[in-house]
Amino acid sequence: MRVVVVTGRSGAGKSSALGTLEDLNYYCIDNLPMALLTEAVDTVSRLTVGRGLAVSIDIRTLGQLTEMPSMMSALKRQCDDIQVVYIDAHDDVLVRRYTETRRRHPLSSGADRAHLSKALTEESQRLAPIAALATITIDSSQLSIHALRETMRRHLGTTSTTDVFLKIESFGFKHGIPLDVDTIFDARALPNPHWEPTLRSLTGRDDGIADYLQASEITQYLLAEIVTHIRYWLPQHARAGRQYFTVGIGCTGGRHRSVYLAEQVAKALSDLPATCEVVHRELAREQVSTQ
Repeated sequence: MRVVVVTGRSGAGKSSALGTLEDLNYYCIDNLPMALLTEAVDTVSRLTVGRGLAVSIDIRTLGQLTEMPSMMSALKRQCDDIQVVYIDAHDDVLVRRYTETRRRHPLSSGADRAHLSKALTEESQRLAPIAALATITIDSSQLSIHALRETMRRHLGTTSTTDVFLKIESFGFKHGIPLDVDTIFDARALPNPHWEPTLRSLTGRDDGIADYLQASEITQYLLAEIVTHIRYWLPQHARAGRQYFTVGIGCTGGRHRSVYLAEQVAKALSDLPATCEVVHRELAREQVSTQ
């Protein structure tokens, strides 16, 4: 039987993720006490043959999260496949979500921002033992509910453990590092088109930016390094049973150099037997802000 443990900080999207798994025919239990996890796996495996189990475990869970490593080791001997999905978002995003919904954080001792900020920090620290066990990490900071559900379906909508989904994500360091990346490449040492007045309004998808960056030898060197890294390590992750691999490519603003490299890397790896998605975080952010 396949077991999925959904966890993460409050407000990051665990409920939506669990609802998606229910749509995928998982038997779902929200906020299951840790002491009942092993019993739930045994019961569902006997009564619902061929159906997976998904449980949500968060800071409200009865039990010590420090016991999770030993419990997960025991479950791995009991289950065909077990995945731990950790969903998180940047603090400012979680604060905004709580402000919009007017809900109180489970650890918050007050309704003001200072108390909420402290609660978020404490929650992150207390969830560290289970966060360290995550096999899938999702950064929901820039995801709508529909995008989060699509991400869950992409990761867990199949029982196959041999195919790897490759995600190449461009981003700007000044906006923060994505929480769900496995490997990061820094493009800030490349020539910056931002300082060229005729190029500033363009993006890494435009020919003008491509011509500008291709003229630099270090651009070609970094591109080759990224492609070589992925070609070598992607099969290693596939053999280890990983279902996804996320490569982050960052520059200062996330509009020119990182976008260009992400597009070129995807083209260079088009022959790989893996599904590849290119995501430009900052361009997507701009598109949403103008709508």
